[in-house]
Amino acid sequence: MWFAMASGGVAAFSFGAMMLIRRTRNRSRRAFLITSAFGQKYYVADFVLRAQSALDSEGIDLVLKVPDRDYDASAQSHHLGRLLDRRREYVGGIIFAGEVHRLRDDLVTFCRGSRLPVVFTDIEPFDKVADYPPNSAYIGYDTGELGEQAGQWLARHLRGKRQPRVLIVASLEHSTRQERCEKILRRELPDVMITTEDRCGFVRSRACDAVRAHVRQMDPHECLDAIFCTNDEMALGAVDALSTPSSVTRNTVVVGIDGVLEAKALIDTTGSPLRATVVQDTHRLAGCVVDLLIKMHRGRTVPTRTILKAEMYVAN
Repeated sequence: MWFAMASGGVAAFSFGAMMLIRRTRNRSRRAFLITSAFGQKYYVADFVLRAQSALDSEGIDLVLKVPDRDYDASAQSHHLGRLLDRRREYVGGIIFAGEVHRLRDDLVTFCRGSRLPVVFTDIEPFDKVADYPPNSAYIGYDTGELGEQAGQWLARHLRGKRQPRVLIVASLEHSTRQERCEKILRRELPDVMITTEDRCGFVRSRACDAVRAHVRQMDPHECLDAIFCTNDEMALGAVDALSTPSSVTRNTVVVGIDGVLEAKALIDTTGSPLRATVVQDTHRLAGCVVDLLIKMHRGRTVPTRTILKAEMYVAN
């Protein structure tokens, strides 16, 4: 199996190689991974690389299923149907569910019909532990808590400023990130002024355009104090937009979520507006997900819901 390494050590995949990571003669020792997105999603790519390595050490090959369009529930549903037809070829699998309100019934049907161990991560697909189908579990970070951590860091940074202005660059996916961040900011900074742009879809170029449009609309005598982006790709886009500082953005700080290598490198760069990111550790997460899947495959009892604790990576 060949992996090309992109700048900073992030895995890069040719599109033709995405659907099948490795083939072996023993088809019964395969696990699937369905992602909700893949294009320019370095966090997901890094998770895939690390999960493949962890499964390979167990003698299990990984089959990767990606949607034709990011965050398309119908594409994920199609993959679920195909996997259900070929369920005897797999020991189980991992699912990054997208548009869970649309996909939830299909997930239940798949889990009950396949009877395979399934580990969900990234987004919790069910509201209560009792709603999870048999032989399924969730392990990952609480997406709302990630937003809270970013909000707490921003509240400390902005404390003492009069009417601080914050732009939240977000997506309709993981909406609790922006909601919980805003809640923290309004509680800690009663006079904070918040604008949210939630149509950026975790895409770097869209975030860049959104920040530029927001800055153009501001009064030159105002100051944009902070930008919170609900993932690091958008945070990097915000940095792109701030590459030519103006009176509005001269002291703007940017905070992201994920902890991708490019973001960490910028945080370590003196003078970068990117000052912090809430780290979802893909190495730890992938190891925990694979460990849980192997235990379930072997018939061991595991927790239905496991939440990992994220950490802040900040400029020194």
